[in-house]
Amino acid sequence: MKRLSLLTVFCVIALLFSDSLVNAQPPSGRRGMRSGGQGAAGGNQRGGQATTGGRPRDRVRPRDTEFHQKFPIGTGLPADLNVYNVDRERVPVNSIFKSKYTVIVGGCLTCPEFRNSYPEIEAVARDFKDRNVDFYFLYQSLTHPENWGFVQPSSIEDRFAQVEHAKELLQTQIPWLTDPMDNQLKTYFVLTPNSQFVFDQSGKIVHRDSWGRGSSLRESLETLVGKPETLTTVEDLNLPHFERHLKSSSEMLVERVRVEGKAVPLRVESGGESGSVAALRSNDFNQSNRYAKLRPEADQQLIETGSGKLYLGFRQDPVLGASWNNLASPPAYKIVAEGVTVSPATGQSKRLEVESDNEPREFLVDVKDWDANQPITVKLQYFACNKEKGWCKSVQQEFTVWLDEDESAGMVNGRSHFPGGQGGAGQRGQGRGGAGQRLGGR
Repeated sequence: MKRLSLLTVFCVIALLFSDSLVNAQPPSGRRGMRSGGQGAAGGNQRGGQATTGGRPRDRVRPRDTEFHQKFPIGTGLPADLNVYNVDRERVPVNSIFKSKYTVIVGGCLTCPEFRNSYPEIEAVARDFKDRNVDFYFLYQSLTHPENWGFVQPSSIEDRFAQVEHAKELLQTQIPWLTDPMDNQLKTYFVLTPNSQFVFDQSGKIVHRDSWGRGSSLRESLETLVGKPETLTTVEDLNLPHFERHLKSSSEMLVERVRVEGKAVPLRVESGGESGSVAALRSNDFNQSNRYAKLRPEADQQLIETGSGKLYLGFRQDPVLGASWNNLASPPAYKIVAEGVTVSPATGQSKRLEVESDNEPREFLVDVKDWDANQPITVKLQYFACNKEKGWCKSVQQEFTVWLDEDESAGMVNGRSHFPGGQGGAGQRGQGRGGAGQRLGGR
């Protein structure tokens, strides 16, 4: 009888303990608790630390290990690394370390992790900006082009225009530095899209993380300069909230195409001279504006042998404010390539029933005997329009493409990133003023 009583007591205790474990699960898994959201931050969490889970920064990857090994505490940056400062002047990056400490966090318009974490950095900046600490975001090449409709810039002026767009869309208070078009800083930072650093005044690294992380940044600064009197949370800032979701096939006006397997982005240059940042963002027609951007991609056979499939994806740059005009002739391309067999060398997209749109115009061509040392020329003829400004113009653009992988071109979901997956359907963001357009609309 005594043994039975002890067994009964043990079972009751076990049940109570099991119930306590259920109730003690992380907030993200409990009913009634807030989850997700901008930065997924709790109001009482210091620095807007996001909840742990499936986010990229919560997993250690080989690139993260390489990053920490390359940048040990106490080392500095090479003297020949340059950056564009807040006045758009190209200067040595070491020249910006003017305060006792300087924080630099990388990002762009298409990195989901940056969009999730930048409010945490803004919260930390509010508390430490008056403690001899400078804060900067570093705008880099797009991590995932086509996310929220954005495309890689073709000139430094295009990149500056994206920085201005990011300031408005994300409502950032931290000033922005800009990586040059050769992407030397992002390349030196082992292509990390959202790394964060703290440098002392001599340019030595005193803190680094391969991802933007408000909690670790706050802890580091508290150690360096002491705890601030304020404790700003992400909720205090009331910044825009962005959603990521796939666009279903039924919503698409144009059927998507892609190469088989993992696509390799190729190096491309746009012809012509770029206009000023003011002209790019004015929405007025400017003949020099490169409204359409080309993303060329090769299948594995083409990149390895010179013969295979070539993907040509033309997209309107949402920052420049133009759309395809479907009341005129559809966009048409022509490929000029000496000694290379291309089929079809010319092509035209289908005419759509809608008046105008901003969906991609994509083509897949067969290429044979492409010498990697000889670039090909791609010409594009189309009509661009802007309803608000009331203009419709014929535009001709020319692109030079090399059979050479562009490691800074970023990864497109469904093609070069998770190839064959639904990520190729595209992503849209919902925030104040729209995710892919300037505040106030087009």
